[in-house]
Amino acid sequence: MAKDYRLDQIVSLVDERGYLSVIELSELLDVSEMTIRRDLARLEEEKRLHRTYGGAASRRGEPIPTEVTPADKSAVTQVDQVDVLIATPVNPYYDRLLLDRVSKKAIPVIAESVSIPGQSTLVAVDNYQASLDLGRWAGRYLSQHGFETAFLLDLSFHLSNTQTRSRGFLDGVHETCPDVELVLSIDAQSRAATAYQIARDALTVHPQINLIFAINDSTALGAIRACRDLNIPPQKMVVVTFGLEGDTLKNALMEIQYCKAGLAMFPEIVAQGCIDAAVAAYNHQPLPHEYVTPYVVLTSQTLPDYYTQTSSGWQLNWEAIHQEFRLPPRLETQPRSRVDHGARLPATVGLVVPFSEHEWYKELTRFLQENAAQYGFRLEIIDADQNIRDEIETRRRAIAAKAASLVNSGDVVIVDGGPIAEYLAEELKKKSNLTVITNSMVVLNTLNPAPGIVLISTGGALRYSSQVLVGPTAESTLKELRADKLFLMVGGITFDFGLSHTNISEVTIKQAMIRSSHEVILLADHTSFSTESIIQVAPLSVVDKLITDDALQPKIRLEISKLGIQLLLA
Repeated sequence: MAKDYRLDQIVSLVDERGYLSVIELSELLDVSEMTIRRDLARLEEEKRLHRTYGGAASRRGEPIPTEVTPADKSAVTQVDQVDVLIATPVNPYYDRLLLDRVSKKAIPVIAESVSIPGQSTLVAVDNYQASLDLGRWAGRYLSQHGFETAFLLDLSFHLSNTQTRSRGFLDGVHETCPDVELVLSIDAQSRAATAYQIARDALTVHPQINLIFAINDSTALGAIRACRDLNIPPQKMVVVTFGLEGDTLKNALMEIQYCKAGLAMFPEIVAQGCIDAAVAAYNHQPLPHEYVTPYVVLTSQTLPDYYTQTSSGWQLNWEAIHQEFRLPPRLETQPRSRVDHGARLPATVGLVVPFSEHEWYKELTRFLQENAAQYGFRLEIIDADQNIRDEIETRRRAIAAKAASLVNSGDVVIVDGGPIAEYLAEELKKKSNLTVITNSMVVLNTLNPAPGIVLISTGGALRYSSQVLVGPTAESTLKELRADKLFLMVGGITFDFGLSHTNISEVTIKQAMIRSSHEVILLADHTSFSTESIIQVAPLSVVDKLITDDALQPKIRLEISKLGIQLLLA
């Protein structure tokens, strides 16, 4: 089951029942209790539920919280409204949609931290060498301070650059402290709350852990909090972070408590590289395959050599940087002089922010804005999650419009409840001489004032979380009715398990709808595919037509066509 879909199901189940324990959620979703605990930590952080001792409680009925956005965010801009895009890939699914959008507009992409297909260049530190040096430092520190064996907890992440950091760090520790044991390596989802829970659980189960490597400051902060809450003596724990992104971990380093060292990546320099690359790409100038930016391992003793603490925070000592490092030639000069004679400047450069909680993106945003102002163009912050939501909604509307085009005057149709149902109802309002049978309150409310449409409700018990009518009454109604077409929606679609959904009461009414229809038309955007939900609705062979979007992989589309299902792309 895809993680984002699982998170939605957790919220739905908790909203429906009011409270569920970790054990109950683990059994319902067929995942480990550790996974559920990590999911609950994230959902509480996102204010989608209340995490309690041993489980979670619903926030249903509470006001929806305002989303926390990056500092100085002026607007959420659509990706296709910028001249150049600076982006960090995080989720392959998200990235595919974003890249599809920019490629259609021929917008140059500057990759930050991780390579992106079709990028103009990559601005990044040498992750392996940097983490290798940090690991060497950690191994020496342990040996010098009487630690006979290093017991390592690796708080990693799924991206290639962060996996490289974890591998390089372990290799570095091995070089200088050969007696090292990797106790656990766990994806902490790059979030402080998740890292806290994982670190706390790991330290409770494996109290011998004395070294924690965090692939960024957010995970390091979660680990430090776990150490503090468990009252682990600072002299018995070494936490090292890859980043030193903002003031929080620099301050933690200077406290000389759990955080003993950090790999400084210098967002100030990375911002320069990204802006310079953006201007060059906009002018179709040749760029290196990669801008390799500098790094240095810092401790409480060496941090003041590179940063000065002021009333407004830690400020980079540029004189020390230029003495210590050889920056790429184009970054050694002032911004205006880096622009070739006759070069054009983009009006707007977009920055995709995948994690608004990270100090790295807050700092990178600040320095990018400063550099953009020196050039005289605008930097727009793009909320990745919001753009993806907008993209999916656009695709769902297109699917609904395509579905409505199949409805003829005089048809009797069943409209199932689901994410596309409201859009389909809006399209059907434009038609006349039509009978619509539905168990969806959203569809009923949308079509209720529509003239020329006979509206039939299945009746039944209302499920609050999905706003659909279910139960024996609804199923009995469907036994007495026949429809020309069924527009069906499900939670998951695979070739092995077929059509699947989460709640048994919704599954049984979907099955009743299938039995009452001459033609089954499945409406599903590409996010529903290759995902198995808990309960099977029916084999894929019951579907006569499938309407989906063009982001569905060609291989899957071909296999569907081989089954004799008519495939329509919206």
